[in-house]
Amino acid sequence: MKTSLKRLTLLAALTGLICCMTACGKSDAVKDDLYSYLTDMTDIQELQREAINEYNSYVTSETSDSQQLLQALNDSIIPKYETYVSELNALAPETEEVQEVKAVCVNGANKQLEALNKVAEAIEACDTDILSEADALIAEAEGMFADYEGQLNILASEHEITLVNGSVPGPGDTSSDDTTEAE
Repeated sequence: MKTSLKRLTLLAALTGLICCMTACGKSDAVKDDLYSYLTDMTDIQELQREAINEYNSYVTSETSDSQQLLQALNDSIIPKYETYVSELNALAPETEEVQEVKAVCVNGANKQLEALNKVAEAIEACDTDILSEADALIAEAEGMFADYEGQLNILASEHEITLVNGSVPGPGDTSSDDTTEAE
């Protein structure tokens, strides 16, 4: 009887320990998925930055003309942005929450690509009405990206990921308050 009682007590203690360990080790699937998504986005967002920075350099330059911009759009900017959109579409988050945030980004990226193509069309046709359409698409895309950023910040905050400058830390990087940092 004493042996049975000892075994029962030991079994109860082990069961309690296993339950505690399971509760303490509880993972957050959305946090893990969001972290993976942010890590993947770090590389492909560089393509977007390069394309938009190149576009802006032509638009703000006092020395470049529309034909130079058209050539850059066709040779570099649009192809780079198409690669960005393609790689963005290839990302496959596992959780619904991250999928929803990604969808907002995809919509903004598609709108931005549409705008870049409209700019090229406007230059080719020498049509200011088409250029006005492109400007409206750019403004719409900017709104979508602002919405994406807001939703991303909310989701990251809910799952204790601190976003800093649009990038995630490398392996082994940690913060002092045990939140995951992402730039």
